[in-house]
Amino acid sequence: MKKPEFLPDGPGVYLFKNRDNHIIYVGKASSVKKRVSQYFQRTGLDPKTRALIKNIADMEYLETPSEIDALILESNLIKEHRPRYNIDMKDDKQYPFIKITVNEDFPRIFITRRRLRDGGRYFGPYTNAGLVRESLKIISQLFRIRQCRKRIVPRGRPCLNFQMGLCSAPCNGQIDKTQYRLAVEEAIQFLEGKNDKLVLMLNDRMQEHISKQNFEAAATIRDQLQAIELLSRRQQVTGGFDDWDAISIAASSDTACAQVLYIRDGSLVGRAEFTLNSQNASEREVMGAFLKQYYSDAPVPGEVLLDIMPDDPAILEWLQGMAGKVDIIVPSRGRKKELVDMAFRNAQSHLKMVLLNDEKREKSGYVALVELQDILGLDSLPERVEAFDISNIGGTDAVGSMVVFTNGRPDLRRYRHFNIRTVKGINDPAMMEEVVSRRLKRIGSGEDTTPDLIVVDGGVIQLGAALSAMEQTGIHVPVIGLAKQFEHIYIPDTSAPLILPETSPALKMLKTIRDESHRFAISHYRRRRTSRLRTSVLDTIPGIGKKRKEIL
Repeated sequence: MKKPEFLPDGPGVYLFKNRDNHIIYVGKASSVKKRVSQYFQRTGLDPKTRALIKNIADMEYLETPSEIDALILESNLIKEHRPRYNIDMKDDKQYPFIKITVNEDFPRIFITRRRLRDGGRYFGPYTNAGLVRESLKIISQLFRIRQCRKRIVPRGRPCLNFQMGLCSAPCNGQIDKTQYRLAVEEAIQFLEGKNDKLVLMLNDRMQEHISKQNFEAAATIRDQLQAIELLSRRQQVTGGFDDWDAISIAASSDTACAQVLYIRDGSLVGRAEFTLNSQNASEREVMGAFLKQYYSDAPVPGEVLLDIMPDDPAILEWLQGMAGKVDIIVPSRGRKKELVDMAFRNAQSHLKMVLLNDEKREKSGYVALVELQDILGLDSLPERVEAFDISNIGGTDAVGSMVVFTNGRPDLRRYRHFNIRTVKGINDPAMMEEVVSRRLKRIGSGEDTTPDLIVVDGGVIQLGAALSAMEQTGIHVPVIGLAKQFEHIYIPDTSAPLILPETSPALKMLKTIRDESHRFAISHYRRRRTSRLRTSVLDTIPGIGKKRKEIL
C-alpha cells in the first residue's frame, strides 16, 4: 500500500484494491494526496468508509491535467469496473434514442440504445419502447426518410420500404439532395415537438390537393395529421418553451431511486427511473454520483432542475463543459418547483416498490444461499454463482454459456457466450474443460471477479472436466455438478451424489441457475447454426460478389 506522503498533491483518480487485486473503490480529487490521507484518519469516519478501509490491500492512482478530467476518468472507471463500494446504478438501463445521421449526405433514421459523439442528432431517451417504434413509423409515413444502409447508387433497385411508401428511395435517385434534406429538417422539428408549423403546412398541402381533385394524396396527408394528433395526445403541456430535466432522489440506507422528467419545448414528453446502490451515502453524494453516471451518456438540456445540489461543484463545471451554457438550479417556487416535487413523489413511489420487491426476494434468496453454504461447507455465502453449459448437435456449431447469479438473482450484464475453439467432434467434457479454463484464465489475469461457486451442467464427468481446468490454470474455486435427470448434486472428492428434497430452497435455486445456463446456451447455438445455414457455398469462392451470387 502506497503511503499518502508519496502520492501527488494534484488532481487525479485513485483506485483501492482488495487482497484479490480487484478494484473495490474509485475516487477522484483535486489533491490525491490529501484525499487519500483523509481515509486513514482515526476518528469521524462513517460506517461505509470504515468497511471500505478494512478491505483495502493496495491502491493505484492516475494523475490528470485537471479536476474535470479526473471526474470524467472516474465516471468511466466506475462504469468499467463496477467497484463494490461506489454508488452505482443497479439496473443500468439503456433507454432507446431516435438517431438521425445528419452528418451523411442522405441521413438515415433509426432506433439506438447507444449515444455516441459522432455528429448525429439524438432524440430521447424514451422510456416507452413501443412509443419510440410508433414515432418512427409515423416519421416514415410522414417524411419517408431512409432507415437502411443501402449504398446510394443511381441505378440501384430501391428496397421494399419505397414500395410501401415509407422511404423516398434516395438510393437510386428518386429524390434529390435538397428535397431530401428538407424532409429531414421537418422530421427533426417533429421530434423536437414543434408540430404547430408542421400541422399548418400539412393542412395547406391537403387543401391544395383537394382543390386539384387529387383526393388520394389529400387522404394520405389526412392520415398523417391524425397520426400527429395521436402522438401529441401523449404529451402533457406544462406551458413553457424550454428544454429541462427535472431530477429528484429518494433514498433509504442502502438503496436510492432517481426520477428524471423530460420537458421538451414546454411539454412533459417522458420520464425515466433508476435504482442505485447508495452505500449509506448522503443525499448530496447520491445526487452527485447519479449526475456523473447519467449525463455521461444522456444529452444535457439547457436547464437541469434538482431538489438538492450535488456534493461536488466540479460536476456542474463538467456539465457546462459538455453542453455549453446549462443552468443547474434548485427551484423554490412556481412550475419548476412543481416539476421537481412531482419527480420526488415518483421517486418515493418507485423506492417503496424496489424495497418491497427486494425484501420479498431476499427472504427467499437468502434462505437458499444459507442452505447452499451449509450443505456444501463453503467458507462464505455463495453470493456470486457462475453456471456453465454446453450446446451442440453432433459436435457442430458447439458453444458454451456462462450465466451469473448475484444474491440469487440473474446478473444479465455478466452473462457470456463461448464459441468452442479447440475441440472437434462430439466431446462435451472437453468442451466444458475449455470453457471453464478460458473463464478461469480471465479471473487469473485480474480481468474479472472470482465467483463464490461454479455450477456445471452434468454429473461426474462434467465435474471432472471443470476440476481439470482448475488444475491446469492453478485457480481453484468451489465447484459442483448438477445432473438433469434426477437433480443429483455432485461434489468433488465425494463418492455418492447429494440428493436434496424437492422442497429445498437451495435445490430450487440451483435448478433455476442451471436451467438459465441451458436456455442461454441453446439460444446462442441456434443463432450460430442459423447464421451458418444462411451462408451459401458461393460465399467461399473468391471473386464472386453479392450480385453475382444472386444471379447464380
